[in-house]
Amino acid sequence: MSEIPCTPQFRLNAEIQRTVRRCWENTPGAIAYLKEALRTWKGVKSLEAVFVAACKEARKPESAQVKSAVKDWFEWTRKNRIVIAMSGEVVYTPDGEAVELSQMMRRYLVQE
Repeated sequence: MSEIPCTPQFRLNAEIQRTVRRCWENTPGAIAYLKEALRTWKGVKSLEAVFVAACKEARKPESAQVKSAVKDWFEWTRKNRIVIAMSGEVVYTPDGEAVELSQMMRRYLVQE
């Protein structure tokens, strides 16, 4: 709770306290989402509403969503023996070839 940006514009009202108690595991992501919203959105009318929605819906900042998608893609390609390792923006194929991550992600789409 100490990470929540409490300002005159953002108050820890009863609804926020209730939401944090119910969705405790989502709180760090919701805080990061709110901070990103403050940095990137043109105007935020209700900080409390953004935080509550983010907490209830387990929203995360855009960068965390991208990292999650890359992780899911890497796990799928490794399981299917398409790649064997990843370092930064480079993946390695079973024959040792280093290929740019974005190129491989376009070439191999995750299939369930």
